[in-house]
Amino acid sequence: MSQHTLERFDAETNAAVLSLDAGVYPIDVVYGAAYALIDRAYVLLDKESRADGKGSRFLVHLRGKAKLDEAGVQALSGEFGNELLSQALRRKVVKQNGKLIEEIVTQAIAGATGASLPQDFVDDDDDDLDFLDDPLGIAVPWEEKFSKKA
Repeated sequence: MSQHTLERFDAETNAAVLSLDAGVYPIDVVYGAAYALIDRAYVLLDKESRADGKGSRFLVHLRGKAKLDEAGVQALSGEFGNELLSQALRRKVVKQNGKLIEEIVTQAIAGATGASLPQDFVDDDDDDLDFLDDPLGIAVPWEEKFSKKA
């Protein structure tokens, strides 16, 4: 069985059914490819076991939002196959570089919020500052700062 097959096309309902080998494409790859097409087609995903009991396949029901002829459905099917490959590659890259991506995102979020990064805590220079010290006058209550003076 091929990895991506156009099973049926119904011109009257503007729908097609694609068959995918479940052993080749993980479900999150199929979800990603389906999501990429939702601007042009309604997508319904189904899974069915093979009659011989060896494995299963995904059935992808596509119904175009605009009227499509058989060539249009073939093109949409091809785009779905291309998107499957793209999503599979994206999944592989994320899996291989997950720790690096996580570290970069953590540092970016910490920097954006103004939080100190762990390497900023290395300096143990204690300036004998008390938590009550307020040399810039930031902790002055609002009432004192903006009250009208008599």
